[in-house]
Amino acid sequence: MGFTQNRKLKNQATYDKRPIHFGFCLGINYFDFQIRPQPDLASVPGVYDMYTTTSPGYSIGIISNLRLAEYLDLRFVPTFSSTVRMLYVDMDNPITQKREITEYEIESSFIQFPFELKLKGQRINNHRWYVLGGIQYSADLASKQNVEDETIFKIKRNNVDWQVGIGIDIYFEFFKFSPQLKGSFGLNNLLVEDGTVPVSAMDQILSRSILINFTFE
Repeated sequence: MGFTQNRKLKNQATYDKRPIHFGFCLGINYFDFQIRPQPDLASVPGVYDMYTTTSPGYSIGIISNLRLAEYLDLRFVPTFSSTVRMLYVDMDNPITQKREITEYEIESSFIQFPFELKLKGQRINNHRWYVLGGIQYSADLASKQNVEDETIFKIKRNNVDWQVGIGIDIYFEFFKFSPQLKGSFGLNNLLVEDGTVPVSAMDQILSRSILINFTFE
């Protein structure tokens, strides 16, 4: 009698045995840059320092999940993400020759195509922990890579990231909900060599981001 009272009814008991299932996700993203300056920044006249700030953006995606084994899934999650990043360069103004902080606002609208492996733990009642890992291709629809304007800071349109994440599946009566935390780290240099002063002071600029995601399946 006591065992029956303490045992919890499993919601969606056979859901994870489906070979394929679908869902959607909503998220808050924080995109930033990893700036690698020239090895000898002092050799670049008129540039003293560079740094960035980020603000929250949003992401929305569609989930396709393929069951590979009892504890392993392959996921394809095409996503649209929007964000704004600020780049600040402490440099001499080329017109006034006075030292000042020059601001560059970099808007991005990404179409992203991540492939992820989802390694799941043992299900306990109505929840299950998991980790994610994978690779992602992104195209920045707002990129000004080919625009000839020295007053804007340009980044390349295409990027490839590797991703890691952790989350928990929570099983409700009619759906599965999962909060997750993911990090993405760019693999290719986004710097556009346009001859401007800030670019001359940089060796590489890489993308990195944190995503707080909520999935419904």
